[in-house]
Amino acid sequence: MTGTAHAAPAPGPVPDVGAYAALVRAHLTGLPQDQVDDLTDGLEADLADALADESRLAAGSDVADLRARFGDPRDYARELRLAAGLPEPADDVPDLRSPAQRAWARLRAGLERMGSELGAQPWWPPLRDFLVSLRPVWWLARAWVVYQVIAFVFGFRQGWLPRDPVTMLVLAVLAVVSVQWGRGRWVPRRGRVLPVLVSAVAAVLLVPVVAVASDSEVSRMQYSTQYVETQPQDGVWVDGMQVSNLFVYDAEGNALTDVQVYDDRGRPVRTVTDGGWGWWSLPGVAGEWSFLPVQDEDGRERWNIYPLRGAPSAEFDWDRGDGSERTTEELLTTEPQQPPRPFAKAPAIVDDAAADPEDTTDEQSADQDERPASEPSASPESEATATP
Repeated sequence: MTGTAHAAPAPGPVPDVGAYAALVRAHLTGLPQDQVDDLTDGLEADLADALADESRLAAGSDVADLRARFGDPRDYARELRLAAGLPEPADDVPDLRSPAQRAWARLRAGLERMGSELGAQPWWPPLRDFLVSLRPVWWLARAWVVYQVIAFVFGFRQGWLPRDPVTMLVLAVLAVVSVQWGRGRWVPRRGRVLPVLVSAVAAVLLVPVVAVASDSEVSRMQYSTQYVETQPQDGVWVDGMQVSNLFVYDAEGNALTDVQVYDDRGRPVRTVTDGGWGWWSLPGVAGEWSFLPVQDEDGRERWNIYPLRGAPSAEFDWDRGDGSERTTEELLTTEPQQPPRPFAKAPAIVDDAAADPEDTTDEQSADQDERPASEPSASPESEATATP
């Protein structure tokens, strides 16, 4: 150390420090990956601090300049081995790392070199700081992508967000794990590659997962209103359920037959379509029924004559025919029947005036009481005179 003033450390990562560290790691060939990570943990920060302390960092420095300060990367790696009590490698020592470890080391070295090159660009530091501030958002997005993949694999897709306690718990656990990984916690020493691998897969699948989740959300919304869109135009619906027949009762509650029903526009009200090709489940009746029309005086089939007559579907010979169109009446093998009524007699309608004649007398008395006292009442003579 000299007595001269030291230059202030440059903000952000020092250019080419990452490249030097990558060369040092490359010369640690033959060691397991966990030992390489232990030996080089914080290496870039140590190199940058040493350069800043000695005020020897200049703009545009390259690896050769760092060799002049720290020596050859091979020698630096050898010193790390000796400091850790590891033997020096021979020149012909084979690389004992697995193919996956070697590939990860090459990828890591490439990323470090790319980072060093980006660090030399003037626009990179502010962009890097902005991206770093978004890391918590990415941690949650990574958990959401993993949740969507799990939901797709196990077939419980529910749109953008879970809608039941179990899937909510799954997403919450994934979010906690992802945030802890982002904070450097809960990462096993031998499994440091796992968060990086999950992040890479999540980044690749982010756009497709968003598309699939959006499609699921749209499908869920359409399904919630499907009962409106799929309701046919013909037929009679009560409380969201299509009815097969109508039963009419008179004022005394007696059942009526052969009743013609029309709507306010004069159109026939039909519960089944022309042809009667259909099977209906009736409440309290075993088996399904099919119905027949009634012919009017002009010979036309009428489907608005209630209650409709028919028969159990098993009494129709549906397989009969020579290829020509046949009506359900031609396929019936027995006589038409009337299906069971919901009840034999309906409640009678009470006529208030006929049921309580005293109410009429009371109303007349009230009208007389309300007549003004000054208004003269008609005398019998005047009535006789007015009569022609």
